Amino acid sequence: MIKIQISKTLQGKIRKGYPWVFKYQVQNRILESQPENLGVIYDHNNRFLALGLWDPDADLCFRVLNLGKPREINTGFFLERLQSAKIIREELEHQGTTGYRVINGENDGLPGLVLDRYEDTLVLKLYTASWFPFLDELCELFQKEFKSRQVVLRLARNISKSFGVHSAYRDGQILVGDGNSSWVQFKENRLKFLVDVVEGQKTGFFLDQRDNRLKIREMAKDRSVLNVFSYSGGFSVYALAGGCRSVVEVDSNPFALETSLRNLKLNFPGKSFPAQNFSQKEGDAFQILAGLKSEKQFFDLVILDPPAFARNKKHKAQALVAYAKLAKAGAEVASGILFAASCSAHVPENDFYDAVYRGIGSAGIKYEEIARTGHALDHPVTFAEAFYLKSAYLKIGP
Repeated sequence: MIKIQISKTLQGKIRKGYPWVFKYQVQNRILESQPENLGVIYDHNNRFLALGLWDPDADLCFRVLNLGKPREINTGFFLERLQSAKIIREELEHQGTTGYRVINGENDGLPGLVLDRYEDTLVLKLYTASWFPFLDELCELFQKEFKSRQVVLRLARNISKSFGVHSAYRDGQILVGDGNSSWVQFKENRLKFLVDVVEGQKTGFFLDQRDNRLKIREMAKDRSVLNVFSYSGGFSVYALAGGCRSVVEVDSNPFALETSLRNLKLNFPGKSFPAQNFSQKEGDAFQILAGLKSEKQFFDLVILDPPAFARNKKHKAQALVAYAKLAKAGAEVASGILFAASCSAHVPENDFYDAVYRGIGSAGIKYEEIARTGHALDHPVTFAEAFYLKSAYLKIGP
């Protein structure tokens, strides 16, 4: 294995559960020709500290697999981690949910690896090429544990440069199964959804917002709903299932809007969409919100669930400006409840809430916080840097 030397300060952080080492933090020279995908860290007293994945092509070059004592990284190790993850999520099946996250990377002890289940399809997303040598072993294990029809591989953009070395793998590849169709149907709280597991964003669906979708369903009765950044219509389906009066969707992606229509027809087969109480607006969210304001259109429930405005720390300041601007625009067309969410890991939760409140306040609009939410049980968080999802429910107006 690659032996990695790091500072005492970083050793202390890792001992407390921090799972990462970046390339600039490695203090010893490591030959680029060494092909190993596992590394080991010893502390300043030459005692074993951590075993992990070594990825020389990535800035995040070491991810902790096991802390405190040596372990053989084999099927038994992976099975132990997988079964621990499954136990946490057992209750989801009883809720009528067959689409959820099975493994949430570092937080479930398998760093740089996400496994999402969609009924009888598993989608494996990798964030480091160090997992490639274990893929056959992992797929065999997943098959035994889930009896899945297919396993689909999705690759993060940061490992695309490893394709030259690992040309056997590509994004969207069917590792197990026939691969006749990329579309899969699954259930969430007994509602039905279609997902494109090969071409869809992330692994195809934003599973992390399940709890917020359920909360929106509970709030939606007899309300008019504006769903901004609607993607494939998750919040819209829940709102209509909750008895809302009407829904307007806003998204810049025509493929996403078409997928939303498919999901609506799947859940409400007796209705035709678009309908009198349902419409879609394709385009820039800020421009459309400005147009709705000028037309004096107001909605009882406004949903703001944008993509990540900050993909790294350098974007934090501009992201906060965007969150404030979006909250202001949303509040200006809200006549009841505003739901504002952020999936930006590089924007701390308090900074996000401050930006939302600053934005609403700048419009001279009164508001009252109803609730805050974070991660669902299938998206556990075990260290501060993994916390990314936060949202607020606000009562707008007097």
